[in-house]
Amino acid sequence: ESGSYRFNCVDVDFVIENELPFSLVKDPGLGIELTEVANNGQGVGVVIVSGTVDGSPAASSPLQPGDVIAKVNGRVVEAYTYDDLVDVLVSASSPVQFETKRLRKRFKVPVTVEYPDGKTAAFEFYEGENIRRALSGRGVPGNDKTFGPNCGGDGQCATCALDVISGSEYLSSAGPPETIVFKDTPTWRMGCQASIRDDLAQRSSFKDDKVTIRLFPNRKKN
Repeated sequence: ESGSYRFNCVDVDFVIENELPFSLVKDPGLGIELTEVANNGQGVGVVIVSGTVDGSPAASSPLQPGDVIAKVNGRVVEAYTYDDLVDVLVSASSPVQFETKRLRKRFKVPVTVEYPDGKTAAFEFYEGENIRRALSGRGVPGNDKTFGPNCGGDGQCATCALDVISGSEYLSSAGPPETIVFKDTPTWRMGCQASIRDDLAQRSSFKDDKVTIRLFPNRKKN
């Protein structure tokens, strides 16, 4: 569309994140090294940070190679060409306020799924993925139809019940309605309510190296 810029990342292993804003005081410049990786010839480009100059204000900043400068003093610049971005940076008043974006590889967790018949299957789920939707997206039924119709993910029917055998620390915390429905079986979760944690990239270690879940544990009790 005219006047807009769109970046399509087809590799689902990566996610674009907004980084925390920061400011730099010119001394006398900023010391940011930039590289233009795309230019459509019509004033739209892709410019990334390629490095910083030793001893410069940018050298001690959060900037990393590959970052995209999204805003300068509140002005949106992420689709600027190299020349246009440099002009903005040179003329910007000090201290210069920055907002950046960063391409980060998504954290993946190995997940072993145990079926009621004893068979198993191995998958990898992404951080933040909802368990029920992750199973469905990989061709695994997330609801047990033998216990009636499902509620569509509202946490009411418990037909998506699963038992977390190991790796519970990788999952989001249980809350109502799970803690109410499964008060006598604390390792059980609802697939529609449980997700892979979305803060795994900031954590350094876990007790287990994978998640193991058993589908439809209530079936075995009937």
